[in-house]
Amino acid sequence: MRVTIDHREVASGVRGNHKDCYVDCTVNFSEEEQAIIRARDLYREGFSVRTSTPLPKAGSMLGTGLMRSVGPIMIVVGVIWGLAGGGTPTGLLAIGGIGLVIYGWLRLRKEDRRLESSEQEVTVKQLLGTPTFSVHAWNPAAAKGIEEGIRENLVALKSLIQNSAQLQATQTFEL
Repeated sequence: MRVTIDHREVASGVRGNHKDCYVDCTVNFSEEEQAIIRARDLYREGFSVRTSTPLPKAGSMLGTGLMRSVGPIMIVVGVIWGLAGGGTPTGLLAIGGIGLVIYGWLRLRKEDRRLESSEQEVTVKQLLGTPTFSVHAWNPAAAKGIEEGIRENLVALKSLIQNSAQLQATQTFEL
């Protein structure tokens, strides 16, 4: 198993004045390990780590709420104005309202999922398909702690794969 861990910092926020830290981990299994995984069906094995996304900010949640409330108003106004003979702008207003409702709904689902779960599952099957996963950290010190946790989980996973290579022989003993 070959593991590469990278720390990165990304500017976030409207003005880019906030920094989010991420720990990116790439896991590549050797041919022997892949053969053991296939032979012993270890695809569901894995571990849990923090999520790859930060908590949604209050401003983001407010914007989502505004989109979800303004969108239907735009639809109704566009339809009524269109029935009164308003022309092309009414259609654009209604279509824009539909777009806001859909986008607001999608953002709300994303924010709700993040608020419900603070962890992500990393499985062997996932690592075989996409060997890289990311974990969000509040600051560089937290990123170092997360890296240590990832290392411990990967050592345990490596041990599981190695110990699954062969079945134990029959043992006879007295108690």
